[in-house]
Amino acid sequence: MFRRLFFLLCICLFLDVACGIASRGDRVDVNGSGVNVRSGPDTSRSVLMQIGEGHELTEIERQDDWVRVKIAWIGGSGWIHESLLTSEAPADAARQRPPSYHQFVEDIEQLNMDILDILGDVFFTRVAYRGEGRVELTATPAWLSAPAEERRRDVEALYALWKAHQGDESTLVIVDPRDEQVTQAP
Repeated sequence: MFRRLFFLLCICLFLDVACGIASRGDRVDVNGSGVNVRSGPDTSRSVLMQIGEGHELTEIERQDDWVRVKIAWIGGSGWIHESLLTSEAPADAARQRPPSYHQFVEDIEQLNMDILDILGDVFFTRVAYRGEGRVELTATPAWLSAPAEERRRDVEALYALWKAHQGDESTLVIVDPRDEQVTQAP
């Protein structure tokens, strides 16, 4: 009896790992665009922000079909329906992302944290690698409403940072929350 129970437990653990089911502390990825991050585990709860594909989040807890995630770049957390998350990065994205991409994402998250401390808002909600050295940032209304000259300097600095990570074959694109291109460098 004990051996049979042990064997069944081992099979369940194997299936959990094989199916990519995340648990507390695991990294999860957003698998949609315009995904609502809510203040609680229900569609009636207020939307804190929207995020899109490419965000790497950390699972904190689960409640029914909802997952509370840590959002590093804002220093907070929110709830996302589990159907909009995956514990595995999309195969094509994982295959295309260069190692330097992850450091660039960390740099953008740190930039957002610094801006949050100063202005109480963040400038970018998503970083996505689009292949062939092209990285895309989704700007927030806070960045989009900044004076044009400040945005131009930001684009130059962000492109220089991406180019330092990626090399000469690099392109930086900034899009608005509707995924419409705002600017590109070079």
